[in-house]
Amino acid sequence: MDLSKLSTKDLEYLKAGQLDKISTTGLEELAKQRGTPAAPSASVVAPVEYSPKAEVARAAAQGLTFGFADELEAMFRTGQISGDQYKQMRDQLRAQQAQFKQDRPGMTASTEFAGSMMMPGSIFRNPVTRQAGLVGDVGIGAAMGGLYGAGAAQEMQDVPSQAFINSLFGGGGTAALSTLGRGLAPNVRPEAAALREQGIPLTPGSAFGGAIQKIEQSAESMPIIGSIVTGAREKQFEQFNTAVYNKVLRNIDPTLKLGSNVTGREAYNFVESKINDEYQRIAPALRIAYSPRVEKSFDAVVSRYSKGKLGTNEVKEFETYVNGLKSDFAANQVIDGRRAQAIKEDLGNMAQAYSSAQGSQRLLANAYRDLQSLYMNLMRNQNPAYAKELTKVDSAFKDFVRVQTAMAKTRGEEAIFTPSQLEQAVRQSDKSVRKGAFARGNAPMQELAQRGVSVLGQKVPDSGTASRGMVGALLTGGATYVDPTIGALTGLMSAPYYKYGEKMMFSPRPESFAEAVQRARTAVPYAVPGLIGLTENLMSR
Repeated sequence: MDLSKLSTKDLEYLKAGQLDKISTTGLEELAKQRGTPAAPSASVVAPVEYSPKAEVARAAAQGLTFGFADELEAMFRTGQISGDQYKQMRDQLRAQQAQFKQDRPGMTASTEFAGSMMMPGSIFRNPVTRQAGLVGDVGIGAAMGGLYGAGAAQEMQDVPSQAFINSLFGGGGTAALSTLGRGLAPNVRPEAAALREQGIPLTPGSAFGGAIQKIEQSAESMPIIGSIVTGAREKQFEQFNTAVYNKVLRNIDPTLKLGSNVTGREAYNFVESKINDEYQRIAPALRIAYSPRVEKSFDAVVSRYSKGKLGTNEVKEFETYVNGLKSDFAANQVIDGRRAQAIKEDLGNMAQAYSSAQGSQRLLANAYRDLQSLYMNLMRNQNPAYAKELTKVDSAFKDFVRVQTAMAKTRGEEAIFTPSQLEQAVRQSDKSVRKGAFARGNAPMQELAQRGVSVLGQKVPDSGTASRGMVGALLTGGATYVDPTIGALTGLMSAPYYKYGEKMMFSPRPESFAEAVQRARTAVPYAVPGLIGLTENLMSR
């Protein structure tokens, strides 16, 4: 095509795609070169006549139909989808709309934007349930941007390039806005929110789970960011232990809890002493009378384990211990509460000693636990006046037994057990038939333990070298030198791992605000065409 007869200004407008600003002479020359009659076009030289009301409607239709309104109207009015008559009608409609835009740019932009918001507005009112998360949002945004680009293209040959460019804008814009929405009102997992209510701080990985948690835990071996993530996760485990100890203490008194800086063995000793103190407070008033029924209860415990998997030596040891208790009982007929409490504590020590043994000896821990439970039941049943207080402290003790077993699995001076170790302890301590209580999910401490495993538990195997390498490349740009921009982004990403960053990100939002943000985030991908169109209109003014 020979463009030598076009003015310099018209050439600039043509290259910029601003056909509405090309002069009438320039348009006529372009039409002549293409072999088609010149359609009217907006121009400062020869303004195109139009109906303001009709153009307002057309602007709204452009927004509603992703920019296809001019093609659709030309098709309906000519009964054709191609050919000279169709093109002439389409170009005339475009010229009228361009002239209206030139005369009233604000009205055009606002009306087109209003039309484009009808679909996302409907979705805001009636949110669409999607499971693909951010990736799904970006995909929809890219598709909507591509569709708008195809509708905004002047000719068919322009469709691929315009669709591609606008799909990039659509996907990128959706990612940015959707991420912003997640920051304003993060969609925290219910189980994570429940742990936070108990004082356990969250990280992005524990709050959202899935791929984010895998990336987060892979990053622990990375320089700088790894120490930040590891420090935050260690704090989570400390606070998880605190939540467990506080649950034990609430059995005694709902207001009783650990001090803010009490952790590890100090926390364990504090809780153990509180339980013992409560027993010692009640014990002086208690009595346990020996009777044939009590003797049968002792014999039943022995019988249960002598027929099980205990070895001959272990059965003999257990029988000797029980016979000693029976003799002590028979000699005095009645033992006071202090003596009963001392026996109960000794049984607990025996159970604790065997809990870390191997093979059949480990079953002795269960045998001594059952004998201890028998003593606790005897104290409660034979002292009804103190049954309520005993039930409280016995419940605390029952929970604490799980903690004792979990603590036996810890290593190092910190003495911090993991949710997984507590869950194992809960299962190990379940004495129901075929561990039915654990299978049903209602064993003591099981709900908190499993919630901790789900939210805080390790999601990446220790040998995850490959995934950690990929995360390292992502965070460092694949090089040993970290670009300042990457460094700044890494710093921003690490904010949720600090106290005030965590509070800012994960503190509960007002329900109405969170609901509005979630609805808006759902509608964002469908608002892409309108946002792109509005941006183009503002930039062309």
